[in-house]
Amino acid sequence: MPTAVTIPADLWDEDDRTGATLLWLLADGAQVAAGDVIAELVVEKVTLELQAPVAGALAIVAASDALVYKGDQVAAIG
Repeated sequence: MPTAVTIPADLWDEDDRTGATLLWLLADGAQVAAGDVIAELVVEKVTLELQAPVAGALAIVAASDALVYKGDQVAAIG
C-alpha cells in the first residue's frame, strides 16, 4: 500500500491559509530512500525541504510550481 506524502502542518510558522510553491527535485517514478529530499517548498522567500517518509518509488500527484497548503497530499511512495 503506498504511503501518502503530505505537506506537514508544522513546516512553516505562518497561518494555515499561507501556501507554498512546490518544486520537485526528482522525477515521477524515481526510487527514493527514507529521508531523501524529494522537493522544495518556497514560502515567502524561504525555501524548505520536503523529505521522503519511506523508501520506494515516487508517484507525483501535484505538479511542480503548484501552490500547496499544509495537509495537502502531493505524492505517494510505494
